[in-house]
Order: sequence, then C-alpha cells, then structure tokens
Amino acid sequence: GLVKIKPDKELALKYIKKAEHNLDAFLYNKAGGFHDWTINIGFYVMYHCCLAIITKSGYESRNQECTLALIEKLIEDEKISKDFGKYLESIKSAAKDKKEEEQIQKMREKYQYTPIIDIDTQKVEELLGICQDMLKETKGIVES
Repeated sequence: GLVKIKPDKELALKYIKKAEHNLDAFLYNKAGGFHDWTINIGFYVMYHCCLAIITKSGYESRNQECTLALIEKLIEDEKISKDFGKYLESIKSAAKDKKEEEQIQKMREKYQYTPIIDIDTQKVEELLGICQDMLKETKGIVES
C-alpha cells in the first residue's frame, strides 16, 4: 500500500490545500445543519493532513491503514512530534484508549453507512477543533 517516492514538499502543500478545502466544506455543512456529513468531511480533513506529511517524508499511499501506520512509524522514529499521536489516536479505528464515539473513523462509518442523521452538535464542535489544530500542526511539519 505504500510506495517510496522522492520527498515532495509541493505536492504535500497541495494536500494541505485539499485539507483546507475540506475544512471549508465542513463549515458549510455545519452551518447548513448537515452535521452527519461533517463527520465524513472531518475524517478527510485529517486524512489529507496525514497524506501531506507522508508525501513530504517521501511516501505515496492509496490505503488508509498504511497511511496511518506510516504516520505512527514517523512518530516512533521521532521524525514528527509525539504530540501528533493524539490526532492519530482520534482518527484510527482501533485506537486503544478511545471509545467508539471518539474515533473519527468509526463515527464516519456510522454516519455514512447507516440512516442516522442526528448527531450531538458538541461532537461536531469537538471534531472541528481537532481538525483545525491538526491542520495547523501539519502546516508546521510540512513547511519546516
């Protein structure tokens, strides 16, 4: 699922641009009351941040689990801050310390594949904060 490539800061910045675009879509759907869709969009804000980091690090991925595993390895190897691990734990579907409703990947599956449309707006606000913080930290990593 992973391919070693030449580190590509320009492409990494394009992934950041995509994450910013997704964040705008998140805000648009939130304002429109489509809170269930904000969960899907929030996942992709976070995922495109991860793609930006691995691209800058010299990898290409088309597999979410491989991407997340590589981010975990970059943290272990201290190529990115251990603090970034909090985002990884939020996004992963098998996070150790997180309840299912705190795992964005599980929430995304729930709201994408079930007829449920009602969601606690506090969860939407929490996810928005996580996405904004992760995007800011990702910009710092890619631009360094």
